[in-house]
Amino acid sequence: MASHELSTASLLKLCSFAFWGWSYIWVTNAAPKKSPEWHSRMVTLLHGSIATLVGVHQCGITSVDQCRLTMKISYGEYALMLWSWGYFAFDLLWCLVYMSNSLVILAHHLTALIAVNIYLSKAYAGCTFACTLALMEITNPFLQTRWLLRYEGYGQTLIFYLVEIIYFVMFLTIRAFFCTYLVFEMLNSDFLDMDEKIISVSLYIVSLILVYEILSYVTYKYKNKIEEFKGFANEVRVNVAINEIVP
Repeated sequence: MASHELSTASLLKLCSFAFWGWSYIWVTNAAPKKSPEWHSRMVTLLHGSIATLVGVHQCGITSVDQCRLTMKISYGEYALMLWSWGYFAFDLLWCLVYMSNSLVILAHHLTALIAVNIYLSKAYAGCTFACTLALMEITNPFLQTRWLLRYEGYGQTLIFYLVEIIYFVMFLTIRAFFCTYLVFEMLNSDFLDMDEKIISVSLYIVSLILVYEILSYVTYKYKNKIEEFKGFANEVRVNVAINEIVP
């Protein structure tokens, strides 16, 4: 019986991986003149958007308690795990083939893949997985939209800066502050297993590294813009003062 369940789970994982591989091939054929990274970003945008919506719905953030976190996994939650496992496996393979991502991103994908495997082996971690996935992916659509806007030549437009700022604020707020609180609560809980706590800490450490990289990028990119804004503001104040003195 155990071997049958294992083979069934493996087959479902393979089907999920094949779906994401087919999605990438379909996008590549639909837009052959775009770069491989553009094709991959479109697939990532699809996963991030749907994973966020489904994850938030299954998580039920407003009603999460010990009872829900220890409930038996539902078919929908199990399907979401399999669906995401296939994506993380595909994305990790793509990153290894093209070697276009940093070691931090590779560690993020590998950690996520291991985490899904552990959650799939449990009978009650559906709500925990859905909440974790939603928190991981909720900023992803903004990240991909930001990249696509820049790729298409809109990197200096107002909509680009709005998307970028929304992404930065959401990522830093969720990963640096909210997740810190959640990890603290999970580590002090008496109803979560040790492997679930290890998963949370591992994902949290990777998130902190990403937070540091984003803060470094924001400081580098917007330092000059902040100085320009301060200079403009000072000039406005001087002009206002002169107008008040000189009739």
